[in-house]
Amino acid sequence: MNENLEIYKIWAPDDALWTQWAKPVLFIKRPINVCFKLDIPELEWIQDVNRDTMIIVDLPGQSGVTESLALARLGFRPVPVYNGVYSASYSALVDVGELAAALFRGAEELIKLNIKPDAPPVFMLDSRRMYGRGKYPGTFDNRWCVFPQDMPSATFLYKNGIYKVIVRSESVQNDLAHILRRYQDEGIIVSLCTGKEVKTISVVKPSKYRSLTYRFSTILGLTRNGAGGFGEMIPEAAHSTDSAAGGYYRSHRYRFG
Repeated sequence: MNENLEIYKIWAPDDALWTQWAKPVLFIKRPINVCFKLDIPELEWIQDVNRDTMIIVDLPGQSGVTESLALARLGFRPVPVYNGVYSASYSALVDVGELAAALFRGAEELIKLNIKPDAPPVFMLDSRRMYGRGKYPGTFDNRWCVFPQDMPSATFLYKNGIYKVIVRSESVQNDLAHILRRYQDEGIIVSLCTGKEVKTISVVKPSKYRSLTYRFSTILGLTRNGAGGFGEMIPEAAHSTDSAAGGYYRSHRYRFG
């Protein structure tokens, strides 16, 4: 088996309940430097696994990986949902090199843990995913966003005993609000943890909530990769609407190597 695919399978094992939402984008290409040691934190805001709770870690870069591994030590199942392509180019709008390297290095920690296949999930996002202004000639536009289809529905959560969602982040970004508001509308309790405390919040209805045009208009402003993720070099002569391909990601379209 290809080494990159082996690393991905550690994060997304076939027998895990939540693997169907894992994305392989950052495992396609091995990052340049994976030699550093990860500093996995001791968490103050949670001490034990809560089987009725799903967690969304929306932190910048490597810190999202280390926080998720700390939760994995408690018994949660980390699920990488990163969908921005890695590029060694200095023109990349979102530098995901350190993040990708942390995933490769973190697999060594994750494989040691005896996480149950039906353990409650930790969905992993990069809070920098929409940084920068894209579609400028000569830039590698790998900005991305998360859509309701990228996470389980409230019905699926209820079916599997999940009644609460905790967002570990500094704030709730607009794309995530579209998901959380749906959960809230279906009766799931949503909380936010910005550091040491977990507080229940009321998610404000975001712009274009449940609009049929929301996903289309959002993708139109991003740059789809030919393989399915987000990220591609904008040619010098490109117009702002180029590379805005539709469609959605399918894991079988990726080639590890």
